[in-house]
Amino acid sequence: MGSRGRGRVELVGITAFLCAVLLSACSNRPVSPGLVPATELGTVRGQSFVRAITHFHTPYSFDACDGKGYNADGTINRGCWADARYAFCENHINYIFATDHVNYLAESSFSDLALLEAGDTLITSGGGAVGNQMVCPNGFSPRLAIGLEGKLLALGMENHVSADLADRASVYDGEDPARLRGTGVNDAKALVGVPHTESRDLITLTAIQPSFLEIYNLHANLDPKIRKKYLGRNPFDKIGVFINYLADPYSSLNPDYMFLDFIEFNDVYFERWDALVSASPTARVTGVGGLDSHENIFSQKAADGERLDHHRRMTRFINNLVLTSTDSIDGVKTAIEAGRVFFTVEGMGTPVGLDYHGVQTSVAGDTVFEMGEIMQVTAPATARLEFAVPVVHPAFPGMDSDERPEIRAELIQVSNSGTETVVARTSSSRLVYSNPGLGDYRVHVYQKPRHLRELLFNEDLADQEFLWIVSNHIKVTN
Repeated sequence: MGSRGRGRVELVGITAFLCAVLLSACSNRPVSPGLVPATELGTVRGQSFVRAITHFHTPYSFDACDGKGYNADGTINRGCWADARYAFCENHINYIFATDHVNYLAESSFSDLALLEAGDTLITSGGGAVGNQMVCPNGFSPRLAIGLEGKLLALGMENHVSADLADRASVYDGEDPARLRGTGVNDAKALVGVPHTESRDLITLTAIQPSFLEIYNLHANLDPKIRKKYLGRNPFDKIGVFINYLADPYSSLNPDYMFLDFIEFNDVYFERWDALVSASPTARVTGVGGLDSHENIFSQKAADGERLDHHRRMTRFINNLVLTSTDSIDGVKTAIEAGRVFFTVEGMGTPVGLDYHGVQTSVAGDTVFEMGEIMQVTAPATARLEFAVPVVHPAFPGMDSDERPEIRAELIQVSNSGTETVVARTSSSRLVYSNPGLGDYRVHVYQKPRHLRELLFNEDLADQEFLWIVSNHIKVTN
């Protein structure tokens, strides 16, 4: 740790404790700027990037808003919902797939779940409510889609599955995806996946046959019980990180970057993902990052005056960047199911220049295969995989410093037996891998966030390499 970091550690004493007690008097640090609009990330072969959150709890979840999201008089906690809307607007989140828990969701009118405020527009499908096109003070317009977290995640529900409350609750709390993803008149018509992959065994996942699953869950990374039971981590290993950001007598720390102190990718997520995608020549399961934001972990306020787990702070830390050619909830659901998703730890930087595709060359010319597709290669045709290594958007905090992030990429082959092998690496701007063998191929991008050095409590983290981006797969068959 540098001298500045050592000095900060020494501050956590009596003075720091007093400031933590009187934190409101010490909170004068401005919040970080919001994320740039996804329109600044460019286009790829007619497709545009959108930010999509695939796991988010509104006040209609019993454990959201410190357990006080739903008031006794049947109204919701508007202050907590205001935090969420502010986060979506500030960080230019295009699509928020709400994933509320069974009890309030099942008991509520479907249209109420859209959480309309003055000026919003109800999004309908087939004459029924499916979401909310919100209006922001900055002119941005995020879209909320109604959805569920029970044992499964159901993104973009179009209606309740039954008029009978008991039947409805049973479906929502069950592990059979048929009525959630079906196309019948009483089905939810949702995109169905698995939350908290760390808690599911492979037999269960195979039986569910999810369209997507979480390859990271921020809440799991924070929750002491989950860390111990499912991730094999010390449950309170990083608690000192949060104390440092609370006990900040000079309001000198930037709490938006505290998550770098504990972010960890656990092998269990990738092992189960690998097993599912390699199960057959046609198997495809999209990997997404689960934000799982509730505003129910750390209500204490940090130096910028916001609670540590404020939705604004969480929504700028991890995101799914989805490539879509259709600007609608259905279009984004289709793109997620197709595997056109880059999971990004955007708290390290917004990536610009992302592109991953395959090319098959035959006598008829070149054919491009997008991320998520199956590239069938038969002789005499040849094939290659191409990945454009992104850079950090120049407007991201720290990019005006003298230091720049150090970025490299790895191409990983998942064999038909589910074994991972790194087959190519690069620290340059492009990775090209010719004549790939059979298997599923994804890209991991790593970053040393040296541009963030002056924003971090522990400045040594700027020299530590973190997994920044995970692509989805291109499957190569013959």
